[in-house]
Amino acid sequence: MKKMNLLAMSLVSAAALSFSSCSNNDDLGGGAGTQSQVDGFYMTLAIQTPTNNGTRTVGDKTESAMDVEQAVTKGTFFLVDQNGHIAFRRTVDSSSKNEDETWNGATEKQNGTKLINIKVDKVAAGTTYKVYFLAGEQTIPEDADPAAYTFTATETAGKFAEPFATANKFTMFNQNDKNVNGSGYTVVFESKNKDKKIPATVTYQKNKETEAVENATIKIERITARIDAPTGTANTIVAYDGTKKLTQAVQDAMADAKAKVKSITLNKYAIANLTNKTNVMQKWNATWDLQIPDGTTPVWQITDKFGKDKLYADGGFKTTTEAPNNYVLENNSTTVPTKMYFEYKVTLDDTKFKNKAGEVMPADYTGTNPYAGTFYRYNNIIFTSFAQIFNHYADVTDIFGKGVDATAMKAKLDNIFAMEEGTAKEQALETFRNTYDIEVFVKGMTYYQKEIVDKNILDTGKSLIQRNTIYKVNVDKIFNIGVQVPNGEDEIEKKSLFYLSVTVSVNPWVLNTQGVELGD
Repeated sequence: MKKMNLLAMSLVSAAALSFSSCSNNDDLGGGAGTQSQVDGFYMTLAIQTPTNNGTRTVGDKTESAMDVEQAVTKGTFFLVDQNGHIAFRRTVDSSSKNEDETWNGATEKQNGTKLINIKVDKVAAGTTYKVYFLAGEQTIPEDADPAAYTFTATETAGKFAEPFATANKFTMFNQNDKNVNGSGYTVVFESKNKDKKIPATVTYQKNKETEAVENATIKIERITARIDAPTGTANTIVAYDGTKKLTQAVQDAMADAKAKVKSITLNKYAIANLTNKTNVMQKWNATWDLQIPDGTTPVWQITDKFGKDKLYADGGFKTTTEAPNNYVLENNSTTVPTKMYFEYKVTLDDTKFKNKAGEVMPADYTGTNPYAGTFYRYNNIIFTSFAQIFNHYADVTDIFGKGVDATAMKAKLDNIFAMEEGTAKEQALETFRNTYDIEVFVKGMTYYQKEIVDKNILDTGKSLIQRNTIYKVNVDKIFNIGVQVPNGEDEIEKKSLFYLSVTVSVNPWVLNTQGVELGD
């Protein structure tokens, strides 16, 4: 298994936080009447924003977060005892005027550090406490172990994980993976730590075999992942250069598309199969497979929302301008993997559609017609009019049924296009496609889809979304037009006409880029 590509985020805070003791036992302090005999202990935390070093992805570049993605200005500090109970918790805010809660440094910049001074109470000297830090505004029940807690998100305006990815308030928690033990940060208070000038500090130890590190920095990371809008300069159909063995029929179909497609441009895209639950701290099994909360299945924008084999449904396509970034929660489902849908606009070369006499035959939908650009694919061949189909198969009798000619076919489709927009119209179009076994590319739109594969995490190339990673999808090559509706997978399998090549780069957030070839 390849090393994980996850951005390591550290939280460095050096300042003493002060809290009031739940006990008045003078044995916890110094001598009576001394400065150190105060009601509580002091401690220093180290908090650091995402850095480019210590990343979990090997071989890929990193990408700096935007300012709104990396600022740490508020969070909750936890001390947890050996029984998993919260011994102490406190929400700290950089804008606080509390003299026992002071912040120094800047977390608004990449690699920036911040010092926090806090006063702690309700803890006992000589006891070892685990230390956790939850950045952002999310809350955890009073006596819940933050390392074992699960967050549930509520979809807001199509933004899948917005509660945990709010500008300048991103939810972050202790990093936990093969490189970092998220529960390895501890603190032990001594009597001297009742003196504000001698605060307790955090110790880090990965495991029993490793050496303990004093004055340790708590590494944290965003609990969300980011999937960016697809990119790529591929705008034409190119000759297939892959290794997949193709039938002659498929080769002919690809050659036909290459000859007739003038240009193909990305119109919109969509993200499908997203989860609404996540562990606060990332979890893994004994063989280092990513674990998500028990019973979690994708519930947002699942593929069902994109229609069926020949039925169109808009599951939430957006332009790259409308949705340049999508914040999502982890998903390791093998049955419902996170996918990206691509909607491309196909422009055909009108001069390529000629009759047997060599004369150009006009398209059915052109000019100002609201369905201009609509074309068909029949028996793996592209046509822009029913007249062209009948001309091509002039030797075939009753190709679409007895007495049905090009004019009748066009009239049937016209009647469907004239219907009010909605489910009934799309179902009528589905029936038309099924009845005549013809693909209809409405307004010239064609669709592709690709699972998002984190190649740097698993040797098997398993579809996987994990936190604190940016996934970038780049369309490198397009070998054929896609399918007539987003979920035309069965049609793809049956006719082998789905040709999309994807290049994937997985980089920490500091980035995950996926390349695609359309048509394979």
